[in-house]
Amino acid sequence: MMSEYKRLHPISAVANFLKQLKELIIPFVLLFVLNSRGEKSGFWDYMPLISMGVVLVVVLAAGVIKWLRFTYRLEEGELRIEYGLFVKKKRYIPFDRIQSLNFSEGIIHRPFGLVKVKVETAGSSSPRESEAELTAIMKEEALELERIIYREKKGQAVEAVEGLASKEEETLKEEKHVFKMSGRDIWVLAATSGGVGVILSGVGVFLSQFSDLIPYEAVFDEVMVFVKSGLVFIAVLVFIVLLIAWIISVAWTFVVYGDFKIRLTEDNIVITRGLLEKKQVTVPLNRVQGIRIVENPVRQLLGYCTVVIENAGGSVLEKDSSTIKLIPVVKKRRVPDLLQAIFPDYELSEDFKLLPKRAVRKYIFRASFWLIVPVVILAIMFWPLGLFSLLLIVPFGLLGYFQHRAGGWGITGNQLALRYRGVLKHTAYMKKSRIQALDSRQTWFQDKRDLSSISTTLKSGQTGYSNRVDDLELEDAAEIYHWFSHE
Repeated sequence: MMSEYKRLHPISAVANFLKQLKELIIPFVLLFVLNSRGEKSGFWDYMPLISMGVVLVVVLAAGVIKWLRFTYRLEEGELRIEYGLFVKKKRYIPFDRIQSLNFSEGIIHRPFGLVKVKVETAGSSSPRESEAELTAIMKEEALELERIIYREKKGQAVEAVEGLASKEEETLKEEKHVFKMSGRDIWVLAATSGGVGVILSGVGVFLSQFSDLIPYEAVFDEVMVFVKSGLVFIAVLVFIVLLIAWIISVAWTFVVYGDFKIRLTEDNIVITRGLLEKKQVTVPLNRVQGIRIVENPVRQLLGYCTVVIENAGGSVLEKDSSTIKLIPVVKKRRVPDLLQAIFPDYELSEDFKLLPKRAVRKYIFRASFWLIVPVVILAIMFWPLGLFSLLLIVPFGLLGYFQHRAGGWGITGNQLALRYRGVLKHTAYMKKSRIQALDSRQTWFQDKRDLSSISTTLKSGQTGYSNRVDDLELEDAAEIYHWFSHE
């Protein structure tokens, strides 16, 4: 099997230019601000602006040269790529090492029917060295590339394709639609996330870049006048700012997670989402190491949760991470049926063995003991009003109490389930064959009360992902350890 060398679409040169330009925005803004001060009297006064123009031309030229020197082809069971600005480099990726091709359609891709293809490989301690990226190719070419690699990996001959319509019909036959996020689900996701805080933080960082231009002292003086004239106005102003931030957060959530779908093929989970920038990630089923159901306090009260999977590799949806949000938000009662369709070999039981009651004091102490020193300092410095700081211990003590109530474990055949809480409640389901390590630990204090802790490590990224439950019955920890260490 051989194909001719192909180039990326010319729009990739524009994409390279915009990528480099994004990194130059702050230096350009600083040069522009500095050059705008004072009167211009000669050639050298315009030198910063001329330098900016020269840099833009050089960056654009570099983007065009990179596009001209980047070629790819399929040959002898390999994806062969040649690239390089000054030094020509070659990268050959065997089909049997390619785990998946992940597609994304940015704003500059969609009008031209293009996609960006990220090639995910396996078997390397540093996965990014084995990955390749085709910045912009036609969507039909990307689908054909995926189909050829899939068939070659299966050891089948590549058949002639009679057009895009027949390709899509074949794809539909192989796929099973599992889940689509509704508008109501996206509303819940937006309302129960930290998006407002992110928006406000982003505005704060943006404004901090212009501290020399904005007269903050004068603004502060004006604000103080308003404060003296009435707190009602300030309260209304704060409410309006928070409302606008919330609206932006909700709108952005719809942009990012709009049209969220999960499809299931013979060997892969295919996740697509996004309105402006459409992304698709393909997760091979054999790379899924475990499942976690995550509930924050607000979503738990509303009966919603998030389903994440630990993946033995990275992803497009979760940048620089191996933990993938399989379902960003969904009614918890729907989770067993949804996951049964994707992972029929997992059993999502809620039958957990709880932690012993005598461990509750350890949880409460562990959650609140770090407040002792600050509370004592505040009590001494602001006596006697400082004694009110003792009330801070109450919410953290309650957190410890709920952490104890959440803790539990269960074994079903060759599957281990652990349930624990920090602020978020986690329920992890793991197959014995996927657990890289299981540790049973006992401190001096636990030894006095016949308690022990259990932690598991799954293959996920470079360091793995750990699940831990503290203060189990000693005999329960021994049962779990025995289950893992014996057939």
